[in-house]
Amino acid sequence: MAGVTVVRSLYYRFEHLVHELSKFGVVGAAALLVNIAVLNGMLLAVKDKQIVATIVSTAVATVVSYIGNRYWTYKDRDKIDRHREMLFFFLINGVAMVIEVMFVFISKYGLGQDGTLAVNVAKYVFGMPLGMLFRLYCYRTFVFPEGAEPEVVPAAATAPLYPAGHPAQAQQAHVHQRPIPETAGR
Repeated sequence: MAGVTVVRSLYYRFEHLVHELSKFGVVGAAALLVNIAVLNGMLLAVKDKQIVATIVSTAVATVVSYIGNRYWTYKDRDKIDRHREMLFFFLINGVAMVIEVMFVFISKYGLGQDGTLAVNVAKYVFGMPLGMLFRLYCYRTFVFPEGAEPEVVPAAATAPLYPAGHPAQAQQAHVHQRPIPETAGR
């Protein structure tokens, strides 16, 4: 029973992160399906254009990802200007796309493997996982940041306990004005 309690307390402690990662994963899975469909459709339609197919499929999936993350995963995080948010989002996805394209490029031109299977392995087994880690970190940090917690300023030690005009404040003022009796030891 103690194990269940530990797991439950850990879940409650990280519940917000579990929900966020779950939503991020669902949006990512939808974008991945779109990415795979567009890439493989283009590879069938246009031979020898693996790099172009990779760029187009990633661009289409990026739009799907933005819509899902903006309006579902991070819908409560509206802390920065929307234009700046979009700029960061598409800039970050552009860098992640370069990571994916780099692996397809290496497969095609470095290893001489440009078949459909080789392109899919290069993109989805090597490029996409690294791009995904880059995206996750950057989305949380730059695109959809959490708002700063409001700063709690403690009341000053000399602040009155009661508002001005309150009867207790008048009594409190008299307490502070009482003369201190002389002690015999001085």
